[in-house]
Order: sequence, then C-alpha cells, then structure tokens
Amino acid sequence: MRSVGKTILCLMTALLLAACAAGAEEHTGEAEGYGGTLKVRVAMDGRRLTSVTVTEHHETEGVGTRAIDEMPAAMVAAGTWQVDGVSGATVTSNALKAAVQDAMGENSAAASPEAENTSPQPGSAVEALPENILSGTGMCATGRLGPGKDAEGNQVHSFNVVFAHGLFDEEGRVLALGVDQLEVSSPNLEGETASRFTGWPEEDSEAFMQEISAWQSKGALGDRYKLKSGTWREEMDAYQRLFTGKTVDEIEAWYDKFCSEETGRPLMAESESETDQAKYAGLTEEEKKQLADATTMATMSLRDSHGDILTAIRRAWEDAQTVRTPR
Repeated sequence: MRSVGKTILCLMTALLLAACAAGAEEHTGEAEGYGGTLKVRVAMDGRRLTSVTVTEHHETEGVGTRAIDEMPAAMVAAGTWQVDGVSGATVTSNALKAAVQDAMGENSAAASPEAENTSPQPGSAVEALPENILSGTGMCATGRLGPGKDAEGNQVHSFNVVFAHGLFDEEGRVLALGVDQLEVSSPNLEGETASRFTGWPEEDSEAFMQEISAWQSKGALGDRYKLKSGTWREEMDAYQRLFTGKTVDEIEAWYDKFCSEETGRPLMAESESETDQAKYAGLTEEEKKQLADATTMATMSLRDSHGDILTAIRRAWEDAQTVRTPR
C-alpha cells in the first residue's frame, strides 16, 4: 500500500508540474528603446505575467539600464506591464512596457484608459514625461585663435556659440537634451564647411546678408563635419544619451572624473599627457570600462575654446527653474 501511495503521489506531482508548465506560456516581444531594439521573453499564466526577462538591449549604462534592472520584477509582482516607469529613464521604461505588451499580443493603445495613459507607443517620449517638467534654454559663446592659419601664414580667428535645450524633472534630472553649435571663422579659413564672417558692410549690404544666411550649425552640417569617432552630430547625440537621467551636478561630476583638464576630452589610455595618464591610472577597472563604453562614440571636447557645452547645459537648467512648462 505504501508503494501504491508513493506512485499516486508521483503521478499527482507530475500532473501538477505539467499543468503549471502548460499554464505558463512563454512569448517574445520587442520595441525600440533609446539606443536600439529592446527584446524580452515573458511567461504568462493566463493573462498574468509570471516572468519577464530582457534578452537584448542597447540602453545607456546607469540610465536606461535602471529601468531594465527594476521594472521586470515590478511587472511580475503586479502580474501586468502596467507599472510605474523609472524616473530619468522614461524612453527605456516605455520601450520595456511596449515590448512586454508585444510579447503578450497586445499593443500600446490598449482598451483601458489606464493603459492609454501609462504606455504610449515607443518613441513618444514627450507624452510619457512627468506631469511637472521644467524646460529651459542655455547659450555659451567662446572665442578661439584658430583653427590654424591660412596658406600665407595668417592667423585664423573663430568663435563658437553652443545652444542647449533641456527638459528636466523637478529634481533637476535631464529627461531630454538637445545641443547644437555654431562656429564662425574669419574669412581666411579654407574648407567648404566653414561659416565665415567677412566683417560689417560699408557698402555691399546684400553680400553681407547672403554670407550670414549661409551659416550652418555643426549639427546641420551632418556628414560634412567629421570627427575622430564619427560626425559632430553623432558624437553629440552620444553625449546627450549619456547625460539623460543625470542632474547637471552629476554631469559635471562625470566630466571632472573622466575628462582631461587640459583638453576637455574624455581620458584615453594612450594619452601623451602625463597629467591625463595619471588621472586615467587612478580610475578603477570598473570606471575604465564605463569610460570605454561612453567614449565608443563620444570623444570630442566638452569644454575648451572649441565650445563650452557644459556651461550651456547648466544655463539651460538655470533657465528651466524660472519657467514651468504647462502640461
């Protein structure tokens, strides 16, 4: 009888496990995150989420990854994708929700009003911003001896004007950031990408107007303004992604730790500067890895005579504190 009881118990256990396996259906889904495609695998018991795993992402370390670290567990605990996003990682939060919805066979325009309010389509980051956001614009101008000299050895002069627009939460974290820059040189600079200023007109006002109207920002120049790791626009976009989720103080702290005091550029292991070599050597292995990840597409200076990007961002935050964007 004891043997029969054990056999019945084993059969019941096997049936129970089979039933659980049948009830926990696994599905995959994807959506576009901040850095690219975000993929998930979910398990469901009926319509209740029992497991959420992010299988692929390209989000910014320490920003978008905060949503990836925190939200799957919250979804499983709630049994649904309808959970709060992570402040400062809005785009990734929305992408994760949309990917889970995709895996569940839903779309982000779900039937309930709550779903419409909490899970917009990927890419509609403005719709997902907090109720109270701060918007500001900052500018910073710098003069420069250069770039270089002309063919006859005459010094080229130029000035750079950086414009920054930011959306911030009430604690000062960047929700969205847009930066562009105008560089204008003296007329002896060669090259098709140069925006030149000949001087104030004495007679030919039409030529003056045409010259000014031809000026283009570095961002607008696109593929024509190339740097070491890509175009100016690509490198600036990489910095914007890196700074999203940070306060201005945290952005400047990142700069102080990871950038050269001499050039304003991120530290490099092969730097010729002894000061930069010593500063790089003082980083931990984890910090060196973070720096390497950040500088894959961003190596240009953030603060020197080429342009003071950090000051423009700080002034955007200062401006944002004086004007509240109505929602």
